[in-house]
Amino acid sequence: MKAYLEKVVTSDESNIRAFHYSENSFETPWHVHPEFELTYVLNSHGVRYVGNNISEYEPLELVLLGSNLPHCWKKDIASEERAESLVIQWSQELMDGVKHFKEIQFLMKNINRGILFKNADLYQVRERMEAIIEAHGFERMLKFLDLLKLLSTVEVEEVLAGASYAYDFSSETNSRIEMVQNFVAMHYPRKIKLAEIAEQLNMTEQSFSRFFSKAMQRPFFVYLNEYRVNRASRLLLETDMQVAEIGYQCGYESLPFFYQQFKKFKNYSPLGFRKMYRNMVQ
Repeated sequence: MKAYLEKVVTSDESNIRAFHYSENSFETPWHVHPEFELTYVLNSHGVRYVGNNISEYEPLELVLLGSNLPHCWKKDIASEERAESLVIQWSQELMDGVKHFKEIQFLMKNINRGILFKNADLYQVRERMEAIIEAHGFERMLKFLDLLKLLSTVEVEEVLAGASYAYDFSSETNSRIEMVQNFVAMHYPRKIKLAEIAEQLNMTEQSFSRFFSKAMQRPFFVYLNEYRVNRASRLLLETDMQVAEIGYQCGYESLPFFYQQFKKFKNYSPLGFRKMYRNMVQ
């Protein structure tokens, strides 16, 4: 499967597409479209890909994406949760018409890298997005502008894609990245050799290494460790499993190496990460 160019179609005269997505999984693969997009996840857990950023996602997260920024959400394979989200998409022309307002200028600052908002559920974002979905025409436009103004007051938690990230629009690159994402999601609990994933893409090890480093701006094994650490962090927060057991379950054969990689990506030891979270929610 390739990361395809998605055609966003709306019959509403406001040129704003707004809908409630609810399926067994997020079926759209790694893809890109020229429209801006705001996604509010209502249900399910898994991995979010935005540009060269890979992170765990969870309910109540809000992500704002700029034009032509590749992305997808992949629900945990074994999960029986439904994938649900509220989605609003709009054109560059619509943004051009309002970008001179200072609130819009604030949002535009990092929109091309993708923005994850913090505590968005406290700002009545869901209610306003649902109102936009129900509205039509001029009323939808007014509610949409009101939402943009609200977003300018919500704290930014993280800018997602790297500052130097540049998207390669070739379908061959997109298809290969999608294959790598799916392969890692299926096989991360075990040892993965560079030769086997290169074989999946009909490439030599050296060619695959060069390709992946250029496309994702990091070597494959850095990406793999980042994925494993994100999976481990979920287990640390949501289970009482021993740290060693989590490390082995996430594909680490060496516990010292697991500890090293975890601290590299999370700035805490696995146990320190768990304690910090539990102290926050007490």
